[in-house]
Amino acid sequence: VTGYRPDITQPEMVPGEALRSDLSPLAESISEAAGLTPDDIPEAHETIDSLAQRWGVSRKTIERYRRLGLIARRVDLGSGRRKVVFLSPAVEWFETMHRDRLGRAARFERITPRELARFDRWAQRYRARLDWSCSQCAAHIARRSGHSHEGVRKALLRLDASRSRPIFDEPGPAGDREGLLTIRAAMRGIEPKAIADRSGRRVSAIGRAARIARVRLLHDLGLPAGRIGGSDPTDLDALLASNPLQQVERVEGQRDLGELIASMRVREPSVAYEEQMRARAVHALLHRCGARLAQIDDRAPSGSAIDAIETDLRLVTMLKAALLRGQLALVLSSIESRLGGSIDTLAPTRAAHLVLGGIGAASGAIDRYDPTHGGRIAAPIGLSVNRFAATQPDIAQPTAQGKATRRIAPGYVIPDWTRQVSPWQQWLDPDPRLLGVLERLAEQDRVVLMLRFGLGEHRPITRQDLAQTLGTTRVHAARFERRALRNARNLLRVSDLAE
Repeated sequence: VTGYRPDITQPEMVPGEALRSDLSPLAESISEAAGLTPDDIPEAHETIDSLAQRWGVSRKTIERYRRLGLIARRVDLGSGRRKVVFLSPAVEWFETMHRDRLGRAARFERITPRELARFDRWAQRYRARLDWSCSQCAAHIARRSGHSHEGVRKALLRLDASRSRPIFDEPGPAGDREGLLTIRAAMRGIEPKAIADRSGRRVSAIGRAARIARVRLLHDLGLPAGRIGGSDPTDLDALLASNPLQQVERVEGQRDLGELIASMRVREPSVAYEEQMRARAVHALLHRCGARLAQIDDRAPSGSAIDAIETDLRLVTMLKAALLRGQLALVLSSIESRLGGSIDTLAPTRAAHLVLGGIGAASGAIDRYDPTHGGRIAAPIGLSVNRFAATQPDIAQPTAQGKATRRIAPGYVIPDWTRQVSPWQQWLDPDPRLLGVLERLAEQDRVVLMLRFGLGEHRPITRQDLAQTLGTTRVHAARFERRALRNARNLLRVSDLAE
């Protein structure tokens, strides 16, 4: 693809097993760099969910199959969203090569009618004598039978659904909708017990639904599956400890269109070393998130493991915003070179669309940029913005020589571009208005929010790190976080009423 032909002398021969796990990450990196869109993919293709259903396995098993040579491609859906797809030839080849493995997976956990009748008798006995829930009965039966807890639980629920009088008079498992509502409520500081009481479920069921929903949201991001060209974890820690990474501050975007365009005309000098270090950190962090996500059990995800990934993604957002701020002048000049004149001659609505669309294209270029290949980040950003601007029909109006140049009037408010840097900001970033009430919060609430979400000059930290900083447990740190969010939102509510 690149024309690069290294001379491999050490080792003289590489085992195929050592290379097979890199096939899918390599194909995904190439397809991402090429900017594949859904139009480039044949209609006959599979997704992770469709393959899991086709082979009767979990999403995590599909992730393991990718390391066995199941080649995927990464498709750009726009707005920073990506999807992993599998073309039919790759799927058929994998089925041919791993027929025995897929056959075992399809037969795995199959419960015979005789076993099902026995499970039914046991469950009715446990329910009548011990008043156990469906999950408790399933856990005990799973230990006795050798089947999985989830497989037995689903079998018991199917049996219960076929009865005229079910033996388990409890609501079914919380679904995706309740999980997403719990995530949204948690970012408002609402206590899990209040959410559970409102939905008629246990706190543990609500928490599990939220964790599963968070994992699915992370899978939908299409994070890299491995670390092609990535660094060792110790190298990443050293990179994050370097000065360019320690001095990253949260960027505040201007919401007045005229002021934003005026600031974009000012070229800020960029330090190549600082830019390269931050780009390397974005690249390495995304690969670390992908590697960690592949190790999570989709059916029983660990909250601390999810939190570590989400904290890394919050840091990626900060780094991308800092990189974009240094490239805003390039974004504007690329757009105006396509327009053939000043963007100020357009209507404010069209100018806002071009500016925000150009920044979005630049953000996507940063996601695809691989700093291990060398070169400045300006090149892919310029190409991506030019590609976006070429699809727009706008043409700048000519200005007469010697006359005053038209400017967009102040007061035209647009969305904050720093809130659209990454797709995960929709559920990971707190309300941006919290920055305006930080100084009015109690000291502990202010410290908790600044450390947890990386507000001001602080980098975001995990809940476990927050607990260590406060000298408490992770459970208490979560309570402090929810209390701080509630108090901040109460101040916002008071401010709104005063206005």
